[in-house]
Amino acid sequence: MKIQTKITATYVVFELLIVASLGTFTSMRMESYFKERLLDELSRQADLVYYILEKDTTNSFPQIDQQVKLIGGLEHLRITLIRGDGNVLADSDIPLPELTGVKNHLDRPEIQGALQHEVGYDIRRSATVDHDYLYMAKRIRPLTNRTGFASLQFIRLSVPLEDVQNQINRIRSMVIVVGLGVLLVIVAVSVIISRRITKSMVQIARGVEQIRSGDLDVPLVISSNDEIGLVAKAVNELVQKLKSDIVQLKKLEQVRSQFLGNVSHELRTPIFAVQGYLETLLGGAVDDPSVNRSFLEKAQSNLGRLNVLLEDLINISQIESGEMKMSLRYFRLNEFLESVTKDHEPLAAARGVTLTLALQTSNEDEAFGDKDRLRQVFNNLISNALNYNTPGGSVNVVSQKTDRGVHVRIQDTGVGIPAEHISRIFERFYRVDNNRSRSLGGTGLGLAIVKHIVEAHGSRIQVESKTGEGSTFYFDLKSS
Repeated sequence: MKIQTKITATYVVFELLIVASLGTFTSMRMESYFKERLLDELSRQADLVYYILEKDTTNSFPQIDQQVKLIGGLEHLRITLIRGDGNVLADSDIPLPELTGVKNHLDRPEIQGALQHEVGYDIRRSATVDHDYLYMAKRIRPLTNRTGFASLQFIRLSVPLEDVQNQINRIRSMVIVVGLGVLLVIVAVSVIISRRITKSMVQIARGVEQIRSGDLDVPLVISSNDEIGLVAKAVNELVQKLKSDIVQLKKLEQVRSQFLGNVSHELRTPIFAVQGYLETLLGGAVDDPSVNRSFLEKAQSNLGRLNVLLEDLINISQIESGEMKMSLRYFRLNEFLESVTKDHEPLAAARGVTLTLALQTSNEDEAFGDKDRLRQVFNNLISNALNYNTPGGSVNVVSQKTDRGVHVRIQDTGVGIPAEHISRIFERFYRVDNNRSRSLGGTGLGLAIVKHIVEAHGSRIQVESKTGEGSTFYFDLKSS
């Protein structure tokens, strides 16, 4: 069943119950109201009859009976005069000669009620005249001044309920007609409201179906600010996030493909070189003393390069997967930098580059970090500064104390980095000069490893460079 049908049916059933309840309540109240008014009117008329009988000086019983009939006809009432023993003295609807055949009325409910409470009433079908009547009996003071009426104790008035019931039925009919009209209006309003409510829900359902089928370019346009609008907004945000995730996955897939291609290429180069040298040696060059040693040395060099590449691949894999273990602790910065710089003095001498250490921190200053991982960082940065330098150039390792910790930088007077390459030099396998990088034994992963290690220390590696003037790499470390 559709939601619109459910909402409409709920409204209709609910309002039908309300209309039926109100109709029943109104009918019962109207019936009670008419009966109360009728009883009040009958009580006043009983008092009037009593007053007339008390003031009338006529002593003829037939004349009194005729007077009772006259009053009943004028007031459209049935008047019955009843003695204390329950026998009827006079009745406006029964001829005087026939009164002897009328049953005793002492056991009638209205008479019993009058005996107990002065006024009693009852509704029943009259066996005498065969009509439904409302009977009201009132106990009176005896008329001691009237001959033959000293035993009179009850004046009973009765009216046929046909007119009253007809009026009540007309009111009930009006209530039913009005109720049906209200119900029709409610049904129409319920249909309109349910359509307005479900219209947005239908749009959401269709939109979700389009999303499920793969169409993510059609947003849900719901202008309401209610819960349905919030659902539509949430679905649109979910779709946008899904589209973003898809774009990111595609980028990751592209990066993965590029990475695999780069790895394959980087591995293939030294492997093919070693394979070529070995095949040449096995082909007879092993017995040629002019080339055999040279080929073996070149094969060994390529195997060393392959080993470095594999180590860098393992490092970058551990870093990016979060498996890299960091052993963070405080250490003497000056002592550490002196050791790292000393390790690179042979390479600096081989390149004809001056390597200096400018320590503006004290021997007691400590930095917070993983010494082994930071050694990888400085090894990469210093070796790059030496390898991409010019004979007679210089590399300066500087440390400074700052408010936030310690600042370190590696400055060189090398070839520099063109501005268009600076934003990408920390990408994996990215090289500014492919030929020179490979000839120097670079794997293309060094600066990517540097970037990840420095970021793992809560810092950020930055670079400033000008072509032909040199480069400066710098970052900060926490200190004690």
